[in-house]
Amino acid sequence: MKFLFFFMGVPLMIMSFFEAIDVLPYATQANIIVDGNAIEISEEQQDQLFVSIQNLFENSKTMPAFGVTTPEMFEEELKSGTFVSMKFDSLFEVNGLPFDELVFRVDRDYHAFNLVRGVDGVFGGRCIYIDLDEKDMSEFDNFVKTLVTEQTSNLSQSQPQKEEPAQDLESLESEENSKDAQEQNNV
Repeated sequence: MKFLFFFMGVPLMIMSFFEAIDVLPYATQANIIVDGNAIEISEEQQDQLFVSIQNLFENSKTMPAFGVTTPEMFEEELKSGTFVSMKFDSLFEVNGLPFDELVFRVDRDYHAFNLVRGVDGVFGGRCIYIDLDEKDMSEFDNFVKTLVTEQTSNLSQSQPQKEEPAQDLESLESEENSKDAQEQNNV
């Protein structure tokens, strides 16, 4: 019985890193969120997104963050703009800050940004600050916009088009009124 207690009492091992770029290879899923809506991307596009994220983080510096968020602030923030989410299969840590999901805003002019940390779907607490070291997010922003455009055009092409009625209600009423006027003129 003591033997089982020993194994049950061992705390969960958390992989800890100093630089955020070092945790990127452990991400298992990446998503794009636009104005609060997740954009579905193919497996191939997801692989391309991972490569683009890795390129964005290349030569970046992980720095102490002054940014703090609450779940309510985070949900409100997601409602407008473009974000990228990276999910992990287990708990990781960067500079003592645990997470199993990281989300950041995509903005072409950003030279630095906050990674908002999520644990079990709840986002809040101190953020992880990423300094892009003399580059901006413009190339990454262009890539994400291309993916979003491809997906939204594919989605609109795959959905059946609704047949438009021949005429709307106003034009039917106007047509009836003109017929009535012609009949009165003929009388």
